[in-house]
Amino acid sequence: MIEIIPAVPVDIPTLRRISIETQVDTFGADNKPEDMEAYLQEAYEPIKFEREFYEPKSIYYIAWEEREAAGFLRLRVTNEAEEHLGKNAIELQRLYVTKNFQGKKIGFQLMQKAIDHSRDKKFEWLWLGVWERNFKAQEFYKKIGFEYFSNHTFWMGPDPQNDWLMKLKL
Repeated sequence: MIEIIPAVPVDIPTLRRISIETQVDTFGADNKPEDMEAYLQEAYEPIKFEREFYEPKSIYYIAWEEREAAGFLRLRVTNEAEEHLGKNAIELQRLYVTKNFQGKKIGFQLMQKAIDHSRDKKFEWLWLGVWERNFKAQEFYKKIGFEYFSNHTFWMGPDPQNDWLMKLKL
């Protein structure tokens, strides 16, 4: 049985490990190794990652099966999509499920936790960015009801990539 609970500081190394593993598993084959390495070094540098954990208006939920971490999500309030969605929006910045747990509906359970949290906090919109070439994730988000509304540049190391921005009315 999966238990999804708020992450605590002792979980930071686990969250970082899952982040790196899922990035490599999901995007490694579609990116140059040196670009992937540059991204991982910058995005998941330990002190920076820990600072993000404590960022105000941010929360992590981690999915556990027994004593094994299966995945996690991060929600945060930013003004990045404000021009499109107004001030009452929250970003689903990360939703990662490890390779061993994919296909077990854990991504859906984490998404439901993100939606429930966002509704409980009275947000009007939940939004996210997804790589334009990550078709599996796009289909997952569309099934839940997310719709494309814009795009932005995501940097994979020195390589600029196009992310779709998708929104869900809560």
